[in-house]
Amino acid sequence: MPGVGAELQDHLQVRMQYRCTEPITMNDVVHSWRHRAGAGLRYALFRKGLLAIGAGYAGGFFRTSALAATPDVQVHFIIFSADTAGAALHSFPGFIASVCQLRPESRGFVRIKSADPSTPPAIQPRYLSTPTDRDTVVAGLRLLRRIMSQPAMRRYIAEERAPDPRCTSDAELLAFARATGTTVFHPTSTCRMGSDSTAVVDERLRVHGIERLRVVDGSIMPTVVSGNTNAAIVMIAEKGADVILQDAVARAPISISA
Repeated sequence: MPGVGAELQDHLQVRMQYRCTEPITMNDVVHSWRHRAGAGLRYALFRKGLLAIGAGYAGGFFRTSALAATPDVQVHFIIFSADTAGAALHSFPGFIASVCQLRPESRGFVRIKSADPSTPPAIQPRYLSTPTDRDTVVAGLRLLRRIMSQPAMRRYIAEERAPDPRCTSDAELLAFARATGTTVFHPTSTCRMGSDSTAVVDERLRVHGIERLRVVDGSIMPTVVSGNTNAAIVMIAEKGADVILQDAVARAPISISA
């Protein structure tokens, strides 16, 4: 089916790195055996502390312009810093603030490259491939800088490490987003629900043209949701379970007893 693997959508996350003025970040915990032991003990005894939270410690939804009817970017505050996602944490106190566009227009794809199932697929999200996406991400970075320059945050910033503070023009900020932006792990829409010729599943998550086959995950979203995908995918799963059970009951033979 032509729609399978097409119309991939994801939230691009662009991270700004900061050196902190005080040794109060997760970097400092990771690089101290005493603090590591304390964090482990606190979690083991009370289920609290750094080991009980996700990477994004705090966040918010913002409009990059007064013309936006609803928030169009999401900001995360992350209490550690590293050069790239998954890399070793910096040896100095540091933290990250990031921005992602909530309603991207860009569409990518996922395609098989071989009949061998062990061959990795071709994945091309095509981030920032539309003017709206590029403009929104640049505006989001400018907004994030304004937030971080407020007195409550500025006292903790010894240095903006990335992008370079001299990175100020729209072109420079866009280049930074292109060079460093990464997935925020919200890929959707590659088996889109709908009734048109390129849709993959119908409203009961059944694959068009194939009996008793359904797709029940985030790939059925017609468009990515305006925020984190977890709750929406849990709801898709619960709805999918309901319709599978309903259809199973409807197909079951009727038993008549005397």
